[in-house]
Amino acid sequence: MHTKVQWRLAALLIVAAMICSAASSQDQRPSKPPAAPKPQPIPFSHKLHTKFIKECRDCHQIREDEMTLPPDSQCMQCHATIAAESPAIKKLAAFYKAGKPVPWVKVYTLPNYVYFSHSDHLKAKVGCEVCHGPVAERDVVTQEKPTSMTACMDCHREKGAPVRCDTCHNPNP
Repeated sequence: MHTKVQWRLAALLIVAAMICSAASSQDQRPSKPPAAPKPQPIPFSHKLHTKFIKECRDCHQIREDEMTLPPDSQCMQCHATIAAESPAIKKLAAFYKAGKPVPWVKVYTLPNYVYFSHSDHLKAKVGCEVCHGPVAERDVVTQEKPTSMTACMDCHREKGAPVRCDTCHNPNP
């Protein structure tokens, strides 16, 4: 025989499942066209740089489940001499000399109640291009793939990853 607490817990779980299901089905919008590029403080071509740097993680390190942007000092290892007279590199050098990071504009953003771990995805052998598109072919990076709940859940189902609400939703935003 179930106690009142067990019944309330069961009802709460059913309601939570219904909310997740409803949110997922409401998110069945057609894909938006690719977003216009967000203006960056310094032009940067992944296409050019991936001729010399082959792995995303050679520049983008994982820190606390988040991918970082390379520090200006890393860029200046090459650009102290390579293209040092170009206006863009002069601007990079000015940030570096001032000890200020380049204020890059994020291309992909998620709501603060969504938990996303680059580390977990890399461990599962999900390549960067699965979410970010063929960045190595791009002079300008834009958001090419949706970050909707439906897109993420579809990918999780396709790859046999969990689709529980608490897999991605932070209970304490």
